[in-house]
Amino acid sequence: MAELVDHLAELTGFRDRELLDVTLVGALRDLLRPRAVAIYRSVGEAGQERWLTRARLSHDDLAASADPAWIDLDGLPRHEEHPHRLQAFHDQAIVLVAGDPHRAFFPVATDREQLGVMEVESEAPLDERDQRLVMSILRIYRNFQGLLDYSERDTLTGLLNRKTFDESFLKMVAQPAPAAAAARACSSAATGWA
Repeated sequence: MAELVDHLAELTGFRDRELLDVTLVGALRDLLRPRAVAIYRSVGEAGQERWLTRARLSHDDLAASADPAWIDLDGLPRHEEHPHRLQAFHDQAIVLVAGDPHRAFFPVATDREQLGVMEVESEAPLDERDQRLVMSILRIYRNFQGLLDYSERDTLTGLLNRKTFDESFLKMVAQPAPAAAAARACSSAATGWA
């Protein structure tokens, strides 16, 4: 019980949505001990939706992996390539798939929108108690996302407030785009500078 409370305290201690996703998959990995747990976000225009990996942890990973911010959306898996994720996403219901590994798909949403799906890979099927645990933690995640939305957005327009816009903009420009990073690497190699 203390471990659960510690994870919930950690989950609600961040104001950065990326860290929130990483903390969420880390908490579920520690609590359930699955083979892997991941959050996939639905991105793209209608009819061209793709799955973006927000955070993924296997049982022996030291750090979560995620798709980079500057990824080409065409390189991401299409919705249709993962029918169980798509079913959980559209039906907003748990989808259980037996096999090796067993997979459980949980819808991830906020008050404003359906975000994506959490996928849990395990040796044995998740029992009802574990399913309730995941859904309860996802409700806390949803509530916290709602609080973040309320603090970051203008209530009339729904646009990011100035502080949040500035932070998001600075975070994006601080990450080099793939083409810029490759050009710098080639330039460094040609001049001998590291």
